[in-house]
Amino acid sequence: MLLGTVFTGQVKTQEKQYVETKMFCIGLPVSVVTTMLVTDISTGGRRGIELQRVNISVIATYLRAIVSILFTLSLFAFIANYDEMTWLLIPTIPLLGLTIYSWFYFGKTTKAERFTRAQFGQIFGFYVMPEWLLPSTANSFLDALQKQYQSTYGSYDWQQRFNNNDYAPEDFTYLYCLTYLEHIQLRNREGIQTMKNLSAKMALA
Repeated sequence: MLLGTVFTGQVKTQEKQYVETKMFCIGLPVSVVTTMLVTDISTGGRRGIELQRVNISVIATYLRAIVSILFTLSLFAFIANYDEMTWLLIPTIPLLGLTIYSWFYFGKTTKAERFTRAQFGQIFGFYVMPEWLLPSTANSFLDALQKQYQSTYGSYDWQQRFNNNDYAPEDFTYLYCLTYLEHIQLRNREGIQTMKNLSAKMALA
C-alpha cells in the first residue's frame, strides 16, 4: 500500500512543461498537497513554479485511478471466467477505452491555451496560463513588466495601446502579457474573458 506523497495528474503539456499535482496517498489519492508547473526533472526532484490548484489535474488524478482499477478488476474477472462468463467482456472493452482516454487524451492543452502559454513562455520562460499563477507570482511578473514598460515609454498606458492596436507587431507579446496579468491582478472577469476570446481568435488565425 502506498503511504505518503506522490506527484500525479499530469496534464496540459506544452514545450515539455506540464502541470502536476502532489497528492497525499493512503493506497489511493486522499488530498492535494500542492500543484506545480514542472519545467524539468533531475536527480534532485522536480523543478518549476508552484501554482494555484489546477482542478483538471486533480480530476485527472482521481479519474485515472478509478478507471484503471475498474479496468484491471474487470479484465482479471474476464480472464478468470472467460469460458463461463463471457459477458464480462462487455464492461471490459469500454473501460479499456476510458482508461486510454483518461491517460493519453484527458487534460490536453487546447489551441487557445497553447497560444496564451506561448506568449508567457516567450517572456518569462514558463509556459503557463496566468489564471494558474499564485497571486504573489502573478504580481511579481506584472511588477517586472510594469517597471520595464515605464522605463521604456515613461507611462502606464499599455492597456490603452493594446486595446487600440497602437503598437508595433514585435510588441504584441509584451503588451498581451501586461494586459492579461493586470486583469488577473484586478480580478476583472470581463477583461479576463476578453483576453480568452482574443486567444481563441488568434489561435485560429
